[in-house]
Amino acid sequence: METRIERREQFTVKGYEMKGAVTEIPKLWDELNGKIAEKGKRPDESFGITLGIENGKFHYLAGIKEELAKDFSDAKELTIPEGRFIVAKVEGDVDAIPAAFDALMRNTDVTLRHSYGFERYIHPEGSKEYETEVWVAIE
Repeated sequence: METRIERREQFTVKGYEMKGAVTEIPKLWDELNGKIAEKGKRPDESFGITLGIENGKFHYLAGIKEELAKDFSDAKELTIPEGRFIVAKVEGDVDAIPAAFDALMRNTDVTLRHSYGFERYIHPEGSKEYETEVWVAIE
């Protein structure tokens, strides 16, 4: 798996969160995508952030950059602090995301930093396809 190191400025994600089984995450994305369509937004990227896992239950946020979601009702905001990240493109569908995160977190060439890791979904304009990347905070 190819990786790269990127420095990212602080940014805020606004979207919808859930606490439950990993199988509930697609419903959360359906809610977010429905709101995006309803409001006529056209984000070029979206984010999936695991805020915690406890006893097999995920605390997860699906969102877009805050400036595009100002009028989303009942949405939660989360700020990703600036810093360095190791990044990899996910090869395959969403089922490949956990393995990609695991590989980055086991990389002995970097030192992990306590911060949020996230999935970044890149939506090229005019395309129904998207690319997925995983970002893990490093020193």
